[in-house]
Amino acid sequence: MKKIAFAALFAVSAFSANAAVGELVVNGDFETGTFAGWTKSGNTSLSDVIANTVTSNHSFVWRSGATGTPAIISQNLATTAGSSYTLSFDLFSSGTSTDPSKVAFAAFFGGSQVYGFQNTTLGWTHFTFENLTATSALTELKFSSRNDPGFTRLDNVSVTAAAAVPEPETYALMLAGLGLIAGLARRRSKQQ
Repeated sequence: MKKIAFAALFAVSAFSANAAVGELVVNGDFETGTFAGWTKSGNTSLSDVIANTVTSNHSFVWRSGATGTPAIISQNLATTAGSSYTLSFDLFSSGTSTDPSKVAFAAFFGGSQVYGFQNTTLGWTHFTFENLTATSALTELKFSSRNDPGFTRLDNVSVTAAAAVPEPETYALMLAGLGLIAGLARRRSKQQ
């Protein structure tokens, strides 16, 4: 019986070796009411976590109304070099200007800009970016925002590992484990 249990455990662990990793962002929904997990830099004036007043489905958000130069929040995520990740977030922007550089937002993953806008007004919009490849064991996630005449709000930031497709060897190993279980069970039933 111990052999059967061991074989079953082996087969299941081989099959689940490629399971997706959970959430990598700390406090991505800002529900602590603070910047816990985030590092603030750049122009930190008018860069805060506030109770949301724009819609009812976002309790706390990062609000940036930085003028002159952008406010920045970032955190380093534990990643695997060569692996793919999915970034998603909700974004709101009020205010436009005759000078497009006064209203700007950018999102970066590992130093590469994955999204940005200038002089844009947005109602709450959900963005998703897939197949972002990490190049090292630590990947910086960074958001930059300047909004001289209004405010930009960010919420529900999420980074997850893309679901891996099992290699053919994994399936072969799982089938071998299941075959071993069936063989041991058959042998055990003949002995009784």
